[in-house]
Amino acid sequence: MPAATARNIATIDPAKQRMIKDVIAEIRRFRFCGPSDDPDEHTAVTLGYRHLLVQLRRWATPILPQSAAESLNALTIDVNDLYTVYDANAEVIALLPDIEAALEAIATQQKAADAGASVKRIPLAVCSVVGDVLGAIIYHHSSLDTLFYEAGGVGEVPPGNCVVKCQTWLRRMHTEVSDPLAVLGKVLEEFMDVGRPYDERYEPGRKRIIDTLAKSGLSYHRGGLILGASSALPTKSLKQVLTERDLAGVDKEFERALANVESDPPAAITAACSILESLFKIYIEDTPGLEKPSDQSLRPLWRAASKHLGLDPSQVEDEDVRKVLSGLNSVVDGIGSLRTHTGSAHGRGRRAYRLSARHARLAIHASHTLVTFFLDTWDERNQRAAS
Repeated sequence: MPAATARNIATIDPAKQRMIKDVIAEIRRFRFCGPSDDPDEHTAVTLGYRHLLVQLRRWATPILPQSAAESLNALTIDVNDLYTVYDANAEVIALLPDIEAALEAIATQQKAADAGASVKRIPLAVCSVVGDVLGAIIYHHSSLDTLFYEAGGVGEVPPGNCVVKCQTWLRRMHTEVSDPLAVLGKVLEEFMDVGRPYDERYEPGRKRIIDTLAKSGLSYHRGGLILGASSALPTKSLKQVLTERDLAGVDKEFERALANVESDPPAAITAACSILESLFKIYIEDTPGLEKPSDQSLRPLWRAASKHLGLDPSQVEDEDVRKVLSGLNSVVDGIGSLRTHTGSAHGRGRRAYRLSARHARLAIHASHTLVTFFLDTWDERNQRAAS
């Protein structure tokens, strides 16, 4: 389609597009008459077709490529008898595929424009800081190129040094992929999740990235998941929310997880699991004398935190409460298993798990209940200790 046609997307509104389609439909089902029919019938056919031709020329000419527009305009409007109606209709029928193709091109371009408008940009501050941190650590161009392509990046490799290359790629991401934040999460995953105790640049770099994401209303979660763009911007990071036992903030984090339920159930599962892991880690870090387990996956973290907080069923005398606490153990086991087998944080094996939105929703709500109860119990213990 020539560039001249593309410019008309803004001027040919949906109402006019519908009118063009209606005229085309009327032309295709137009009822002609024969030369031997009543003269009044001849007049009705002549006037009716002339009216349709005038409408078609007026509305369809602006959207057509130049050659087709000239052909349509060349049709005489002096349709004054049955024979000229036949001649005009033959020309119009030959042009209808061009008009319909132009309408389809407009619809396709408008759909692409709408999709592009809905894609969330990675905030410029995030692009700048992530590029600065990763570009300073990943100083081999081939390694950086591979990182972006494996994370889902597309297009030509940007020029410049590693810092500039990383920043540029992230800044243009919204024009190239449908979910820039998903690519960003995968770009960050190894740097954020894999320990490098021998490299003193890692921890300061992670902190810079976490702080910059938080200022933009985003948060990083294990497994390469970036949350926060689907709902109102928060004022705190997840760690702040959990440390301060901010239940309203916790609700927002779970709302973000729910935002992925329909479009990406595995990502929602990963988010639910990440919130639990973060909570248990924070509890262990904030509790003097309580050490993190060597295996910092969900189940060991839960065992250490719940036992210290008194949520171990074996420590409870009341049978009914013991049953409920046993159910919490099952919730943790189930969510951890779902994340392992279907979550976005892990590669998929040969067996395909049929995870639907309702399963992800169940896991998120169960996780929310557990987090809320855990925080309430934590606060109650602190109040008893203070009294």
